Amino acid sequence: MSIKKVVGGLAILSILALTTFPAFAASPRPNRTSVMSATPDTYNASWVTGVSQDGGPKGQSIKLTSTQPDIAYYSFRNWWNQKLSDIRKVRASWLLQGANSGGSPRFSLELDADANGTFDENNGDVVVYLDPATCSVPATDGWIESDFVGNTTNCTITDSSGATYASDSTGTAWSKLVAAYPNAKVWFMFVIQDATSGTNYVDRIMLDSAFFTKAP
Repeated sequence: MSIKKVVGGLAILSILALTTFPAFAASPRPNRTSVMSATPDTYNASWVTGVSQDGGPKGQSIKLTSTQPDIAYYSFRNWWNQKLSDIRKVRASWLLQGANSGGSPRFSLELDADANGTFDENNGDVVVYLDPATCSVPATDGWIESDFVGNTTNCTITDSSGATYASDSTGTAWSKLVAAYPNAKVWFMFVIQDATSGTNYVDRIMLDSAFFTKAP
């Protein structure tokens, strides 16, 4: 190999090293098949008492604790197969106390984009990233609140295809997401942190008529 090729290769590697990418950890993730007839699939996550946006000693929330490159997640059973266009509420409150980066923590919403009854990212299906860092408003006592469907002014949603949808005068981020995938159905939904060292809490999770404020 010539010296010129070696130098050129090193230059490319140097550029790549300076480029920042989302730091999603390469660890096992929850999947719909594993929770079809079981309890919620969880890892480094559990309901805890005494930490809640509602306050008080009996309030509960989901606690996610991990140290990079490890992850934490909590999945939501039986919230699937509905049309993306029929969803009216995706809300949550967050208490972010960990060292977070790269879109962590967030909801990961897997979409069966062509509604063919399977999920395959190599065939046009996508994961939608619902990130409180880019879609939330301050609440009280350090909590922030996300309304991913209804936020009209302060919300940006991305997906695994690289597309970005932002709320502005022409519509909400969610309405633009729906327009991008008009035939899509929900495949699976979970909350995950995969670029975090420390602990975060999630409370008041509302997925349409399903309301998660305490352990099932």
